[in-house]
Amino acid sequence: MTAASLKISTWRLAGGGLLALLGVGVFVVALPRATSQRDRGRAAAAQARGALERARKELEEVQAERQRLQENRATLEEVMANLPSDPVGRLTWRLSEELFTLAHRHGIHLRAVKYGGPAKEGIRGLPLESVDVDFSAAGLFPDLKAFMLDLEKGRLPFAVVSAKLDESPDGAQLAIVLRAFRQTAPEDGKGGAP
Repeated sequence: MTAASLKISTWRLAGGGLLALLGVGVFVVALPRATSQRDRGRAAAAQARGALERARKELEEVQAERQRLQENRATLEEVMANLPSDPVGRLTWRLSEELFTLAHRHGIHLRAVKYGGPAKEGIRGLPLESVDVDFSAAGLFPDLKAFMLDLEKGRLPFAVVSAKLDESPDGAQLAIVLRAFRQTAPEDGKGGAP
């Protein structure tokens, strides 16, 4: 080998060593940074997936709540459309007809049917009044049960406020309080049924 080629080889060796040293330096400095960035990227992706899943669940809950509210609104509109708007006297007459028809059908006796006065219902925006009906029904237990089941399927909108069953040697007696509802004219043009 000649001195010139030895000199070139030495320079090449020094350049290769310098490049190797530079490469090791890149791995020592850049590799941990790249690994750290990759780990941060993975953590951010996992956090984003978690946030997306939480947002998806919240959206599903909001959609379910919206569906429930729409169903409740439709039910309320149906109930309001079917509520009688008759005067109180006509409503009590219709209730009496219903009660006595069902009592006759099931072979029971009604006693002391009393109607309370109309009372405004505390449902804001809805023009409702209620009338309480307090009465006793006497007969055999199976007949009273059938009477109550038919009463609850009745055409008139009411709620059973209370029912108390007493038994005696002569049969059973059921003390019942019903609350019947009717529409009134909306106050000051606010709210109300169509």
